[in-house]
Amino acid sequence: MIYLTTDQFDQAVYFDLRKTEHPRRAGGQEHILHGLLGNGVSEVPVTIRSWRDWTAVDFGKGDLFSFVDERTIRRMLGQVAREMELH
Repeated sequence: MIYLTTDQFDQAVYFDLRKTEHPRRAGGQEHILHGLLGNGVSEVPVTIRSWRDWTAVDFGKGDLFSFVDERTIRRMLGQVAREMELH
């Protein structure tokens, strides 16, 4: 579990990684991370795909973004994906 930030009610927002796949692509390796993003009240599934300088974050449906800014979470999850590529 990775702690990301707090929501507007000062609850922790976390990312729980479930699965990591590393399929080969021409010119490198694509990283696909699956998990849950939540704050203890609401959770949404999330998929992060990254390859070279490109990162895409896809969220499932849920009420989490009533409590926390989606753009901030996208940026933070992109940073997590880039750090995981290095390890």
